[in-house]
Amino acid sequence: MHHLFGLVLAQRDLSRAGDLFSLDDAEIEGSLSEALEEIRIISSSAVSETLSCNLWD
Repeated sequence: MHHLFGLVLAQRDLSRAGDLFSLDDAEIEGSLSEALEEIRIISSSAVSETLSCNLWD
């Protein structure tokens, strides 16, 4: 995965997310599938956390 994707996704460093737009498409094309899978995992865990919090409120 491209280093910048790693920073943004693994560390949830959204301050760097805008920097992704400065990269050439060719630099990140090979990372898109892996990045999308990581986004899916993050979003699934966020939904699970929200649901479990709502169950206990």
